[in-house]
Amino acid sequence: MATAAADLLLSPQGTWWHVLWPLPWYLTGAAAITWACLRAREKAAHRQAWEEDDDSHNEWDQAA
Repeated sequence: MATAAADLLLSPQGTWWHVLWPLPWYLTGAAAITWACLRAREKAAHRQAWEEDDDSHNEWDQAA
């Protein structure tokens, strides 16, 4: 959003500006996709650890 405001208010004339100004929007999308993938892996690891804990509790119940 800051780059859009700079584009509107400052109107930079450099040829590099037309490449640079959408970069934060692309990075935001990439960060959201990365976060979703990492969150899914975290949930899967947590679910797997939970299932492993459940097995040990069942063994204790049988021993008692």
